[in-house]
Amino acid sequence: MIERGLKVFKSSDELFQEIWEEIQQRQMGSITGLKELIEKLINHIMQKERELYLERHLEDRANGYYERSLTLNFGTFGLKVPRVRIGSSFRPSILPPAWKRVNKDYEELLLGLLSNGYSKAQIKQTLKQLGMDYSEEALKNVVEMVKERLDYFKQRTFKCDWLSIFIDAYHGKMRVEGGKVVEVSIFVAVGIDLEGYKHLIGFWVLKGRETKGFWTEVLQDMINRGIHRVLLFVTDDFSGLRGVIKGLFPFSEHQLCVTHLRRNLKGKLKKELYRRVRELLQKLRVAEDEAEGRELMEEVLKVVSEQSEQYAKRLRGKIDNYIAFLKYPRGIRGHLYTTNPVEGLNAGIDLMRLELGGYFPSRQCVEVNLFIQAVNLEDRWLRKPMPKVASCVYEIRQLFQLRYGLNEDDMDE
Repeated sequence: MIERGLKVFKSSDELFQEIWEEIQQRQMGSITGLKELIEKLINHIMQKERELYLERHLEDRANGYYERSLTLNFGTFGLKVPRVRIGSSFRPSILPPAWKRVNKDYEELLLGLLSNGYSKAQIKQTLKQLGMDYSEEALKNVVEMVKERLDYFKQRTFKCDWLSIFIDAYHGKMRVEGGKVVEVSIFVAVGIDLEGYKHLIGFWVLKGRETKGFWTEVLQDMINRGIHRVLLFVTDDFSGLRGVIKGLFPFSEHQLCVTHLRRNLKGKLKKELYRRVRELLQKLRVAEDEAEGRELMEEVLKVVSEQSEQYAKRLRGKIDNYIAFLKYPRGIRGHLYTTNPVEGLNAGIDLMRLELGGYFPSRQCVEVNLFIQAVNLEDRWLRKPMPKVASCVYEIRQLFQLRYGLNEDDMDE
């Protein structure tokens, strides 16, 4: 079978004939080395394995390659690892086991290498605890390993269809080139798929505050990595994001975080007015339907207008975004009115900042530490789906089909 989406590669017989000819040339004094032959063979095996996988999974497609290195007794090989469209559903079996979990020793090692806060003596001690010999080459290998896995993590593809994607931000300070410390925003996206499993979609470090251009890049990155149909985005009221979601995901709904709204109003309103608003927002969380939710938001605006008619007017244009979660099954609404699914990661970011002296030493330090958290969290998240979401899968799929229509696989059943 010709692999969908790719050009036709050499057959196994052709490749092995070529390798045999190169071996003969090498025996006659050719400079072609055994390393190059093995590298070519491994790449071919991985290519054939993907072809077989796609023959068994007709719903999936080829999705190019990512580069990685593999160190064996013969040396370090430059490999082109084939990918598929649907997330991490395929991985060549010839590769070593995927990196699933990072223990505390590795976390300390990576911090020592990448935050510029550890001396070589401390790094050497950490390596010793891991049973690794200390050398400049060993340090280089670890840095390359981290870069390779971080690059793969940031480029990995996902399934097409999602219940919800949550985006939240952490604001802090980071040291940049020249030693200057600047304000940064760390945006994290977490998704819940149609079966109820949580995934870390990605993270983005931005100097300063967000813009429409930044959000376009973030959502386009999601699209490029396979995410196309989302029932609900749940976010804080970030500048420029509502319009970008509407433009790039026109069939998706957008829920603004009720928890962030409550916190913002606490800082703006007098104590007695805030008490009344808080009670109304608590009722909103358990409202029966959209109609009741709209009435409660109107009451919220009346209270807010007692202090600031201008702010109440701005909120009025966002009422639909604050009650969108009420369109979904009652059993999962508690997960959809707030960006709390991202809060665990934000708490980890804050702990990291405190351990590093109040600010982040570098962008690389931020990304590697977030990666470590992500690997550990996803290892736990993927063991089982979220119970309340899993119990509503049938209703969720009905909503999805009403929104996006039946796909070809559904029509064949």
